[in-house]
Amino acid sequence: MNKRKICLFTAHSPQTGGGGVILRSLVSNLSDLSISWYYIGDREIKGYENGYLGKALMGGELIKDVVQTWKLLVNEKTPFIENLVNQLMAIDCDGYWIVSHNEGLRLAVELAGRQSRPVHLTVHDDWAGALCARSVRYRLMGRVAKKLTINALKTVSSFDVVSVGMKNYYEKLSGKTGEICHRYLPEGSIHTGRGFSNSGQSEILAGHIGSIYDKNDFIAFLSMFHEFGIAKGKKAMLQMWGCHLNINEIPVHLRDSILFFDTLPEEQVIPMLARCTFVYAMYPLSSALRVFSKTSLPTKLTSYLQAGRPIFGHGPKDSTLACFIDTNSLGVMWHSRKKEDGFKCLEKILTENIGLKQFENARIQYFGKENLTTMRRVLLDSANDV
Repeated sequence: MNKRKICLFTAHSPQTGGGGVILRSLVSNLSDLSISWYYIGDREIKGYENGYLGKALMGGELIKDVVQTWKLLVNEKTPFIENLVNQLMAIDCDGYWIVSHNEGLRLAVELAGRQSRPVHLTVHDDWAGALCARSVRYRLMGRVAKKLTINALKTVSSFDVVSVGMKNYYEKLSGKTGEICHRYLPEGSIHTGRGFSNSGQSEILAGHIGSIYDKNDFIAFLSMFHEFGIAKGKKAMLQMWGCHLNINEIPVHLRDSILFFDTLPEEQVIPMLARCTFVYAMYPLSSALRVFSKTSLPTKLTSYLQAGRPIFGHGPKDSTLACFIDTNSLGVMWHSRKKEDGFKCLEKILTENIGLKQFENARIQYFGKENLTTMRRVLLDSANDV
């Protein structure tokens, strides 16, 4: 029996960010499907050369990018979109799997409306609530981005999202119910506290990977952490891998409390995280980013889970981050910038003794085989509709 042929498209490199991590974990474990990964971006990626379709539309010079992105969101025809749609329509496949990031949202609408093969849409971040709300460049495009999102959800054959919050939000917007699909972590991924020892330490070592979503919230944490260390007579040190901030953006009196490192492959950074007292994750407290914090889910949590260290969460009480930490009892949540509340959270996390069973339960609930089952089912069901 021939495998179903699926055309996966992303408007980013297969190696880029949390989305790339999630997708690679699924694709590599769906060997009963023939999935061909196509993408746009700055350059070809080693191992994915055959899927490169050229440069992206979004990004680059400000005025040109704003004009082009506006046309993309309001469904105006452009040579770039036409060319990309034609390239994808010419691919021999039984169905499309489109990730909504950047140009992907518009392409999903075009493909669903212009040919008969089914289109499945994956949403890792809401276009209006995350991409527009977090960006100065695209901030005024939130209304049209939301409209295009609703159109896409109603038009595609099926869609999946990364949280219960996003599923509920999109059901209210579109009247359609999506699936929930996360990254897949196989059994045996978690190794609690490798190399960590709390006895006799002269410092409190925190670890963080990836993006910081609000600089002011982050500085509030770093300042509180620094003062807590002084109160305890210990050195408070935060190690950060792959962060977009640099040392010049940190207040002078806090610079001795932070170390920046380049992005590393996950298999290299996890042992370093495992030697930390705890790991740090934040979602913005700003009301303007509430849709983002209630619907997205930090992919860094999968790395933290594998490192087996308690998680110090910083963000709104109703965020997906808080839900993940609280329901799985994997750490603490600091819901403000108030120093006294932060001190209480740090006191608590220093006494946390989270066992392998708790981490394993979180892996099964969020990142287990059910994700493979879900994605296999939606891709096979949609392909069978051809």
